[in-house]
Amino acid sequence: MSDNDSTTYQQQPAPTHQDFHWIDGPLQGTSHANFVETTLDIAAGMHAALQLAYTNALEHAANDDADAGQTAPPAVGIVMADQLLRLAMAASGLLSDEARRQVEWINEADAI
Repeated sequence: MSDNDSTTYQQQPAPTHQDFHWIDGPLQGTSHANFVETTLDIAAGMHAALQLAYTNALEHAANDDADAGQTAPPAVGIVMADQLLRLAMAASGLLSDEARRQVEWINEADAI
C-alpha cells in the first residue's frame, strides 16, 4: 500500500481530541467567552511565573544573609528567573492589548 492511498485515511477512526474550554454551554466559542478563557489562562500562567521569580529572589536574599554552609539552592537560575519575568510582562501586555480591542469593539457596537 502506498503512502498516497486515500483509503488508508478513510479507514482510520475520527480523532477523539477536542479543544479544551473553561466555559461549557451555549456561550462557548463566543467572543466574550474566548476572551474570558484566554484571560484565565494568561493570568494563571503569569501568577505561576511571578511566584517562581519571587520565590527565587527571596531565596537569593536569604542566601546572602545565611551563614557559610547554610545556603539553599534557588528555585530557578538567574536566567530562567529573568525569562519568567519577561514572560509575565509580555503576557500582561498581550492581555491588555486584547482587552483594549474588546473595549473598542463593544464601544463601536454600542454606537451603531
